[in-house]
Parts: sequence; structure tokens; C-alpha cells
Amino acid sequence: MRNKSIQFSAFDLKTWRERFIRIVLRVASILGVIMISASFSTATNTDRVLFIVMYIILLAITLLPTGYTLRAYLLLIITTIVGVNAVLAWGPWADGSLFLLSTVVMATLLLDNKIDFVLLAGSILFLITLGLLSLHGVFDVRSPQAPPLDLASWGVYIADFSILGIIIISATNMLKSAFTKVVTQMQTAFEALDMERKNLEHKVQERTTELETRMSQLRASALTAGVIAETQEITELLNKAASLISERFEYYHVGIFILDAQRRNVYLQSASSEIGKSLIGRSFHAEPDRKNPLAVVVETNKTLITSDLDRTNFTQDPNFPLTRSRMILPLSVRGTVIGLIDIHSDQPRAFSSEEAEIIQTLADLTAISFDNARLLDETRNLLTQLESNTALQTQRTWSKFTSRHKSAYLYTPAGVRPIFARDKQTNADDLYVPVSLHGQEIGRIKLKKRKGISNEWSERERDLVEKISYQVALALENSRLVDEAQKNALRNQMVANFSTFVRETLNIEEVVRSAATELRKVFDLKEAEILISTLSPQQSEQDS
Repeated sequence: MRNKSIQFSAFDLKTWRERFIRIVLRVASILGVIMISASFSTATNTDRVLFIVMYIILLAITLLPTGYTLRAYLLLIITTIVGVNAVLAWGPWADGSLFLLSTVVMATLLLDNKIDFVLLAGSILFLITLGLLSLHGVFDVRSPQAPPLDLASWGVYIADFSILGIIIISATNMLKSAFTKVVTQMQTAFEALDMERKNLEHKVQERTTELETRMSQLRASALTAGVIAETQEITELLNKAASLISERFEYYHVGIFILDAQRRNVYLQSASSEIGKSLIGRSFHAEPDRKNPLAVVVETNKTLITSDLDRTNFTQDPNFPLTRSRMILPLSVRGTVIGLIDIHSDQPRAFSSEEAEIIQTLADLTAISFDNARLLDETRNLLTQLESNTALQTQRTWSKFTSRHKSAYLYTPAGVRPIFARDKQTNADDLYVPVSLHGQEIGRIKLKKRKGISNEWSERERDLVEKISYQVALALENSRLVDEAQKNALRNQMVANFSTFVRETLNIEEVVRSAATELRKVFDLKEAEILISTLSPQQSEQDS
């Protein structure tokens, strides 16, 4: 469609006429040889010279580079001379009239300056003059085979020639006019189609560019999202989010704000530009304020896009004088705003709704990653505190436990016996492995090889002893817990029995006497005293 449109738009009448006259000249050059050869034997010397001269001229304008106008006029002159010569030699009934009419038709097709009417009028005037001269006997043009020419014959001939010439000229001009009109209309239609095609190509190009930009943004968003999702440390996460959004979307400043726990203030935590990094820690109140776009986003939980072309909504930040477009997106988790992403561009109307959707997806991912990292930090802190408390409790429990029990046992060929005093001497050949529980050392295993055996301990032996040490620690802890559970059960049973025994009587003295007796028995006491009085023990002693 495009090639056809270009070829048709290149068409014009002048080009067509140049091609047409070249074809006519080539055909005339070929047929001229045949005509001269056929009539050369019967022609007069004058005709022979005339035909040769005209043929040479015809060959010259056919083969040599000649202007179009000169070629057209010389072709018309040659055709006219041939026609006039035929009429003079053979009379009006020969083929001279055809040459004269052909001259008129070619003048209509090749030229626009009314030459066809001039040639037709000249041909008619020539025939009238020739007829008058023939009727007065001045010039005889009658062919021996033709009938005699009188006034009526000449009149009919000239009238027929004139009518036929006018019809041919009129029809040719009408056809040429209609053809020119159709060509103009087609040319206009094709120009309109070509313009529409160009508009469609321009729209397709714009759409393609827009899609390429969108795909580029989606790829940048996917890569950025992957990096953000892999980061678990809060500070590193925010710094990466700000720098990657600025770098891959070509924004000259990206800042990330986080609300405090009371949701009263918003603090700048990370920035991509040098100016923004110098402002880290800056805060503003999160209270509703229509003049502060950051506070508006915190209040509405919606993306805000402004440009310096919108004077009513745009607020210039004095720290970023190059900003011409600004987009602020909320960082939301479960519908609650926890922070903001503040993006600045030095281009007017740099943010589209599609781009805002992509960046909002990144903002949501950043908010979720931030919340997960915060929860992970809190969990780690709780685990650390729990481990510290467990370790401290383990140390206290086992310190108390070992103070009431034998602290060590020694295995010898004679058997296992307790050790009451620790041997503070150390031997380099002995293997010492700590018995650890919850990160606290609650004991130690000391191994000594027999004499005659290599004193070096292999890694396999050390690993085995360490595993045994771990199992020993677990067994000791389980044993302690069982012992403690049994004591608690016994204590609870004793309390239950004591409570039952005391409740068997309703006499106050019996209750007190029974309670004192049972307390002395349970705890194996020397004395057990129960005092029933509203006074303090000190006051009772003073009174007594």
C-alpha cells in the first residue's frame, strides 16, 4: 500500500506526456523508414528531399537529448507538413486529411495552450484557400483516380473536416479534463490515505514506545522488587529501595519516611541524592495539614502527583529547587500507613498513572518487607532475651542444685566414687570437655588415658566426647526436672493432706493445735508456734 501510494503521488501529466511523445517518436521513426521506402520510387525529387530532411529531424529529436517543448512542436510541424504535402499531391480525398487531424489530436494531448484549435483553424483555412485556388484553376489538386472537384464537393469536404476536427478536439479535451479531475481526486484520496497511514504509523510508534517504556519499567520494577525482598536488615532495605528506584527509574531524588510508634511524627530514614542524605533524620508532624503534601498522603493513604504546571497543588520544596514534578506514595501494611516514598523529578509532568501504579507496587512491597524485617528484629530480640533469661535461670538453678549435691564423680578401675574436693592441677594430656546447658557451663568432663596408650586425642574422639557431654547435660536437666516435679508433687500432697486434716474439726483451739503439730512434723522443726492476735508480734512481746 505504501509503495503504490508513493508511485501514484509521483504521477503528473508532464511525465506522462514525455513518455507518450517518446513512444510516438520511436514508432514514427520505425514507420517512417517503411513509408519512405514504399513511396520513394513514385515520389518526385522534391518529395524525396523533403521526406529525407524530415526523417533526419525526426531521428534527431528521437535520439538526441532534446527538450519536451521543442520535440512536441517539431513533431507537430513534421506531421502538418506530411499532411499538407499529401493534400497538395493527391487531393483532399487522400490520407492527407488523416495527418492533419492526427496533428490536431496530438496537439490536444501534448500541449495545453490551445495549439489544437490553432492547428484546426489553420488546417481549415488551408483547405478553403486550396479549394478556392482549385476552383479558379490556379492550382490543380485533383488526383487522376478522384472524381472532379466542384464547389459542392469542396464545401462538403471542408465541412466534414471541420465537424470531425471539432468533435475530436472537444472529445479529447473533455476526456483530458475528466482524466485530470479523476487523477486529482485519486491523488487527493491517496494523499489523504497516506496522511492517515502516517498518522497511524505515528500512533503505532507512540504506542510502541509507550509499551517499550512500560516493559522497561516493569523489568526495573521486577529487579528492584527481587533485591528488596531479599533484604532483611531494615536500614539496608530502605537504602536499597531508595537508591534502586532512583537509579532504575531515573529520578534525581527519592526519599523514604517512616512514622514513629505513636504516629505523631514522620522521619526521613533514607535518600538517594546527596542533598537528601544530608537531611536524614528530619521530621515533620503527621497531623492533618493541607499545605504539606506529605501530611496529606498520611491522612488520605492515597498517591499524590503534582507538577509545577499545576500551580494550585504544587508546593516547591526549598531543599530541592530543581523539582518540577513530585510523586508521594504511601507505605501501607494492612491498610495502615507506616511511611512514605517521596519522589522528585526535574521534568514537567514526569509521572503518569501507569507509572504511579508500578511504583505503588514497589512501595507496597517495600512496606511489607519493612514490616517483616521489623517483626523479624523484634523476634530476634525476644529470642535473645529469652535465651539470656534461660541461661541466667539455668546458672542460678544449677548453682543452687550443686550446692546441695555432690559436685563430682570419679571413675576408676575400682569403681565410681564421689569427689568432695576438686583437683585444681591440670595435665596437658588430659581431655577437658564442658557440660553445657543453654549456653551455660554446668559441669565438666575430664578424661585421662591409661598408661602405655597414646596420649593424643583425635578429632573423632573429641567429637564423640562432645556429643556424650551434650547428652549428659540433657540427662542431668531431665533428672533435675523430674526431681523437682516429684518434690512439687510431694509438697502439693502435703499441703492437701494438711488442709484436709485441719478442716476436720470446727474448734478453733483444735485447729490451731493441729496446725502447729503438723507443721512441726512436716518440716521436722524444733518448735512451731501459731499466734492468733490482731497485734503485731513486736507489740505482743512488749505486752507480755
